Amino acid sequence: MSPMRAPSGLAGRIDWTFVAAVAALLLTGTLAMLSAASTTIYYSSILQKHFIALTLGIILFAVTVAFNYQIFQDQSKVLYGFTLLLMLSVLVLGTTSRGHRAWLRLGGFSFQPAELARVMVVLVLADFLDKRARRINDFPTVLMALAVAAPVMALILKQPDYSTALTFLPMITGMLFCAGADVLHLFLVFGYGAMTLSVPLVYTLFSVRYPAALPGSLPAMVLATSKMGWATLALILGLFTVGALAWRLTTWMRVQAKPHLFLAVPLILSGALLTGIAINRQLKGYQRNRFVAFVAPRSDVQGAAYNVIQSKVALGSGGVWGKGLFSGTQSQLGFLPERHTDFIFANVGEEMGFLGTALILGLYMIILWRIVTAARLARDRYGYLVCAGLASMLAFVMALNIGMCVGLMPVAGIPLPLISYGGSSLVINLWSLGIVANIYARRYALL
Repeated sequence: MSPMRAPSGLAGRIDWTFVAAVAALLLTGTLAMLSAASTTIYYSSILQKHFIALTLGIILFAVTVAFNYQIFQDQSKVLYGFTLLLMLSVLVLGTTSRGHRAWLRLGGFSFQPAELARVMVVLVLADFLDKRARRINDFPTVLMALAVAAPVMALILKQPDYSTALTFLPMITGMLFCAGADVLHLFLVFGYGAMTLSVPLVYTLFSVRYPAALPGSLPAMVLATSKMGWATLALILGLFTVGALAWRLTTWMRVQAKPHLFLAVPLILSGALLTGIAINRQLKGYQRNRFVAFVAPRSDVQGAAYNVIQSKVALGSGGVWGKGLFSGTQSQLGFLPERHTDFIFANVGEEMGFLGTALILGLYMIILWRIVTAARLARDRYGYLVCAGLASMLAFVMALNIGMCVGLMPVAGIPLPLISYGGSSLVINLWSLGIVANIYARRYALL
């Protein structure tokens, strides 16, 4: 059998299935956004900015496909330094909107650097994991991978933008898994993220359900644990005690186990607890309401849970075929808030029905499938890891946005990729997908 030959010309190496799915999602998203934003007072401005961002994103996609993606690996240190400098500049020069100091003004446009920082971290972390391939099973490698992303995450949390920072952990976990990290180590990373998020969720649930908890009761103890007091210290000491007892038990039973895990697990859980408490204490009112809408939606129907309830009503009222573009009552009459940004999926469900939402989900699945294919066929480990990170990020952001629209996830200010209105998100997402197309086009070793 003769060896597989590389197609001649760039056009012959492009994944046209991937490009077609991206184009179809952009078209669907543009139609949905035009309909959802039609009743806003800044409609003409929204249209202008959207089509400028769309044009810029398409150009960036095409340009990115044209050059060798390995330049990102060669310049990973420069990319990392630029990312840190960019995030620091936001805290100094950024403008504040809705409680977030997260935007930089560029002429008449606003740019959210955190969107760019996520992709930059993928590019930098892929280089780090590629160079540590032989030590990927060592726990220090996992900790160092987290340390690479930690400064960027800390600067995003300082804005404060908890929703964007949340997307880093699934992305990092996906890259570590694909790099071959030990599953137990990944479980510890996942446990850190899960416990960090659970602290404000549990505190919010108990504070809403048991506002006048009796001293000594379980709700009172949980609330006390979430306030950095004696109960927190007791819980941390309990974690280390359990770790020490577990180590003694395994030694007595002559079970083979890595000794450092019995110290690492309590350390990680304690760190996650303290991180969760710190985040819980810094939550602003509107951010707390997002947790209230998730854990106790019926406690404040006209307030905290209003957005989610209206989103469910819009999705359910669309039926199979939908009410038609520019004909959704929930969106056109203004009952559905943030209908062209965070809750645009609910607008799609109302106006395009089940078929419209199924179309969007199907297109996302095609895009994810082609990203996985690009990873599998990548010419080097770096390209493989970049695709793994971008696929993990896209899958989680998609699940988070759609999940919050149907009430399965806490409300987060995360736009739906390629669908929601937002110039920064649209341009950066198209750029990242251009990187994937580049990796696929250079899948042959001689290109």
